[in-house]
Amino acid sequence: MTEPTYHQTRKLRAHFAFTRMPFTKGLCAAHMFDSSSQRELLQGLVMWLEVRGLCLVLGPCGVGKSITTRRFVQDIDTARYYVIEFTYLPSTVPGFLRSLNRSLDLPMRQHASDMFDAAQRHLASYENDHGQHPLLVIDDAEGLRPQVLDTIRRLTSFDLDSDDRFSVLLSGTDALIPLLADSTLASLRSRFLFTCALRPFGFEDTVNYVRFHLQRADIDPNLFTEPAVKRLFQASQGRPRNINQLAIQALIQAAVSGLDKVDGDFMSHLINTHPLYQLPGGER
Repeated sequence: MTEPTYHQTRKLRAHFAFTRMPFTKGLCAAHMFDSSSQRELLQGLVMWLEVRGLCLVLGPCGVGKSITTRRFVQDIDTARYYVIEFTYLPSTVPGFLRSLNRSLDLPMRQHASDMFDAAQRHLASYENDHGQHPLLVIDDAEGLRPQVLDTIRRLTSFDLDSDDRFSVLLSGTDALIPLLADSTLASLRSRFLFTCALRPFGFEDTVNYVRFHLQRADIDPNLFTEPAVKRLFQASQGRPRNINQLAIQALIQAAVSGLDKVDGDFMSHLINTHPLYQLPGGER
């Protein structure tokens, strides 16, 4: 499901008197709602940064890994850390190394081994040369191949692993777990100093999340009744992306029907007739 169009948004705002549309992606990380699980992750990442090295963040699709990671990155002291973010990476080793060298403003080289050596030398000396510890943040890591993950591990190897010249934060869905189980990645698995699995919202967080978005829109935080939020929580499995999807759908349908509240029966009917929520396995 796509987000509402410009004309739909105008009608929704008129119907519900929103000052801004709730449940959309247009919320910066600094103003995000943070669940108990997200707060634990943020605190853990801050403490890991004192240790440095390799970090692994896992969680189902749509639980808020990317926005939580962005919040963490935004709060980093840039005088002490040099952050290199990757939101898309090629799946091949040469493609990854080209992308890395490009991000580091290094000259392109023909051979993968030369690009590897150039990137490793640059990262190894960066803190001594510039006073900032390099931090590579790699999102959607489940799309990488084992060979690329092993290349990342080899990049971090200095002086028989006696020194962490730069740090790496890998973030991905649970599909990353079987990928890391590859026999060639045993050495990488042993190097993660901090691993955190971001959990979906519990019911209390879901209630607070819905109220958070409605209050930001300057509207009655009880627009969704408690039974409606319960059905929303059950169908979304506590995943904020799915909560947004269903909440926007409910607002549009309520406006079409001329309703000023979303109650439990309305939400149940919406979920039971939503084509995407009839798929096997409950994965949206």
